[in-house]
Amino acid sequence: MRCNWRRWLWGLIPLIALSVAAVHVERNAIEQDLGERVKQALSESGARWAVVALDGRNVVLTGSATLDNEPVEAEAALRRVWGVRYVNNNAGLAAKIEPFIWSASRRGNRVRLRGYVPNRTTRHIVMGIARAALPGTEVVDLMNVGRGVPPTDTWIAGLGFALKQLASLKKGEVRMEDLALTISGEAEGADGYRAVTTALKRGLPKGITLADAKIGAPVVRPYTWSAQFAGGQLVLSGFVPGDQARAELLAAAASAPAGTDIVDRMEPAEGAPPGWPNVAAALVKELVRLQSGSAELKDAALAVTGIAVDDAQAQAVRIGLRTAVTHAFKLSDQIRVREPKVEPKAAPEPPPPAPALTEARPPAPPDDAATKPAPPAPAAPPAEVKPKAEAPARAPAPAPVPEPPSKAALATPPAVEPAPKPAVAPPPPAVVAPPALVAECRANLAKIASKGRVLFERDSADLDAASFDTLKRVAAAAKLCPGVRIGIEGHADIEGSNEYNQRLSVKRAEAVVAYLVKAGADARQLEAVGFGSSRPVARNDTLGNRARNRRIEIVVRP
Repeated sequence: MRCNWRRWLWGLIPLIALSVAAVHVERNAIEQDLGERVKQALSESGARWAVVALDGRNVVLTGSATLDNEPVEAEAALRRVWGVRYVNNNAGLAAKIEPFIWSASRRGNRVRLRGYVPNRTTRHIVMGIARAALPGTEVVDLMNVGRGVPPTDTWIAGLGFALKQLASLKKGEVRMEDLALTISGEAEGADGYRAVTTALKRGLPKGITLADAKIGAPVVRPYTWSAQFAGGQLVLSGFVPGDQARAELLAAAASAPAGTDIVDRMEPAEGAPPGWPNVAAALVKELVRLQSGSAELKDAALAVTGIAVDDAQAQAVRIGLRTAVTHAFKLSDQIRVREPKVEPKAAPEPPPPAPALTEARPPAPPDDAATKPAPPAPAAPPAEVKPKAEAPARAPAPAPVPEPPSKAALATPPAVEPAPKPAVAPPPPAVVAPPALVAECRANLAKIASKGRVLFERDSADLDAASFDTLKRVAAAAKLCPGVRIGIEGHADIEGSNEYNQRLSVKRAEAVVAYLVKAGADARQLEAVGFGSSRPVARNDTLGNRARNRRIEIVVRP
């Protein structure tokens, strides 16, 4: 039988149609599977910059590489993928940026990122760092891809450091040129200024250099500053216009007596009146010449209080203040002289009684003459006998009897020579309490303090009535400690600014001293000192702990 091949053609037509339909239906699935494997291969090879498009099993490679060899390496990675038939490499190189510049600027709650990043992956990393460093702000991405980035890890570390500093600025800009950092702007507040300057002093990330830093301190009103010198400690607090003024004040504080503890609680801020640094430095130099004292500067008003050793020292300090303070500042001082401590003098012996106006009598013999018999008188030599008639013997003349004093003499007392006036001796030195008395006084006051408390209302220097019994016992104990120096130390909680808490703690200490003096304690042995919120005894996290920190401590000075 003969085969007719033309009849088989009619059977191939349905087969071809079925194959075409199968290829058309499965093409999308094949391309999807191949596309996922291609992208995974590029990701594993590090070519995250690459962009691919599939045309069946053919792959078209595009994108901007940041290194010269990256397009070739990406093509090789694609050819190794199973199923890829042909690779059309149209990838290019991104523009090379010299220097490689990146910047971020802040105005309020909006941050704009500009400049260049090496690739899209790094762009996402930078955006994540910005959102983490500046939470609650709007981050706007205006960055472009470019070649020429420095070592990527070092560059990203410097960029992260810069964004952290930008978070402390109210407005400002951070800029990276290659690996050199520039920071400029106005700090959000005193804490922000301190955070930025401290971070710059501690050092930048390894490999990053600081090209320039211009950070403006915040402007404050009123401009307050204070100094307190007592108990071997000089506390400087408040605002200071920059690092140079701070250095001048600390240099002036170095003139304090040896062993003085200098505590710097000053915060940088702008807004000081003209001539402020010179006036404040002169004030510190004069203040440490006193035994103790405090000073406050509020804008151009200056108030000084203190205790001097004598009138000469007080006058010298006043003259020094008036010389340093210009007419632009208003000065008021309350410098007084501490009275010297004088040892109690013994009561003088009463003078001998005046002689009585009686009849004159011979003086009484001494005690020996009264108890011993008088020695016999020597015998007189015999008189020579002459032939002459003896004259009659004469009777011995009677002893003259003194006349009684007249009435006028009795009425007028005899004149008495005035006693010479003793020379005025200089006052004795101050009483120095023996160590045993100091230890005993310290133990007594500690015992009283353990059984009672000195309380104040919140944000007040008024004594609570519950404190009166404790203070009366403290005054009674102080009277038993003559010559012992007792420090009354005031403390405050953390609420409020440092300078306000400092003033409040001083007022609380002075209120206690005033009560103790009224209760009978010697004002000369009491010394009021304030430490503000610098020495808490509990964390300021609850109402109870803050109440514990609003306290008075009574310390016996050595």
